[in-house]
Amino acid sequence: MNATMSASHIYRASHYLSRQLILTRDDCPFGSEIRIQFDDSQAHASAAAPQEMNGIYSEVLMQTRLIAFSLKDQNISSKNKYLSHRFVCVGQSDLTDSALTEELIQSSDALRNFGQTLVIAFNELPLSAVSFIDKKKILNNVYLLKDHGVEIAFDGYNIADESIEIFTTLNLFDYIKIPLSALDLSLKLTGNPDLFNRLHDRMTMLTHTTKVAFIADRVEHAASHILARALPFDYFQGSHYSPADNLLN
Repeated sequence: MNATMSASHIYRASHYLSRQLILTRDDCPFGSEIRIQFDDSQAHASAAAPQEMNGIYSEVLMQTRLIAFSLKDQNISSKNKYLSHRFVCVGQSDLTDSALTEELIQSSDALRNFGQTLVIAFNELPLSAVSFIDKKKILNNVYLLKDHGVEIAFDGYNIADESIEIFTTLNLFDYIKIPLSALDLSLKLTGNPDLFNRLHDRMTMLTHTTKVAFIADRVEHAASHILARALPFDYFQGSHYSPADNLLN
């Protein structure tokens, strides 16, 4: 606890944590996501030293446990579990660190005792700039997480990036998040309905073959909401449904 509080004090000027609800298709709360937001720029995140990121992740996981603990009575006693999934955004390249992997597993066990499920949301795929040895470490740690009941989400699916297909065939992901703001812009720029039809067909195929669930992310306004509802999304996230709350300022 002291180490986490100390990390929070040291890094508060450079980052903050934001939390946002994730809803089901019938508008019931499914879970919430905690994301690390850097004050300066995304470049700051990539330049952060490993020990800095470890402190930030410890802070994120402590917040996740506190939120889960506050809802434990509702989740353990209710058949219709309220906010039962806790999404935590993690840079996939950070999973070369076995200590972080172990901390994620311990947090998952703690959440499970509160009637909740930890979900790790990755981006950065594919890792073309990462060495083969590090890729192997990452993949081994991802499977270790799954062996311990940690669910995995891919954050930021791009329909134009065919290289993601190799990862979906490995059945690594329980969820795939698609940013609606980018998709909506692509549809407006191209004016081509084939993009919508291609995405619909690909989502339907992946749901059938891998049982993955899709999350419409960054749904910011009514038009994006209508687009999201026209596609086979299971869950919905964005300021159209709820604003992101800052946990630390």
